[in-house]
Amino acid sequence: MEYKLKTGPQGHIYFPKKIREVFGENWKFLPNANAAVIYSEGTDAETVIASLRVIIADLKLRRNKKENYKK
Repeated sequence: MEYKLKTGPQGHIYFPKKIREVFGENWKFLPNANAAVIYSEGTDAETVIASLRVIIADLKLRRNKKENYKK
């Protein structure tokens, strides 16, 4: 599932209730120059990495569908 998020006038980001319920109250945000990962505080690194692998596979599938659509 993909969400589009916007910052408000004060720079705050609103996360849908479903996401807040899953992640809880305390989150970690780990950005680099092009992307970021958000995960619940206390989540172990292996779980985050496994989740990122699922997200990467989804992104590759979307990219491949887009490339095949262009043909």
